[in-house]
Amino acid sequence: MEKIFTALFCTDDQKVEYATYMLVDAADDWWYYARELLHQELGEGVPITWGRFKQAFLDRFFSQEFQEARARQFDELVQGTMTVKRYAAIFVELSHFASYLIPNEVKKAAKFERGLHPRIQSCLIPLRIRNFTDLVTRATLVEEDMRANAELSNKKKLNDGVPIT
Repeated sequence: MEKIFTALFCTDDQKVEYATYMLVDAADDWWYYARELLHQELGEGVPITWGRFKQAFLDRFFSQEFQEARARQFDELVQGTMTVKRYAAIFVELSHFASYLIPNEVKKAAKFERGLHPRIQSCLIPLRIRNFTDLVTRATLVEEDMRANAELSNKKKLNDGVPIT
């Protein structure tokens, strides 16, 4: 949903409205009552923010233990042997459970950068990229370049060992 919201430049109010429209079955039933409770809590006329909706949704459908486990996974997440794209996908998925660790774009980018493979990280640190999307794009390009150079090097090694006839 958030990917769609970003593409459509949705406001907080629109995000809540569109997301709740997509709820079905138990989630839809929950929202019917939760909306009233949130309005009572916030006060009539105060809109339910996207952040408040997400927190209420997580609290209802994911146990506190589950959320804490995911937050720990996010905190400890590093690229390791994953591709940059896979690392970014897991990063985004787990970040929903630990948004307090990355309260703004700069901290989000810095956290992602710290978890990158050291060889990729060393190419990006001097660039001081502080936008998450830009950082993922550049990290992917660096990874692809490293892969291409490794393949070229391996090809050269194979060719160097073959006598020319």
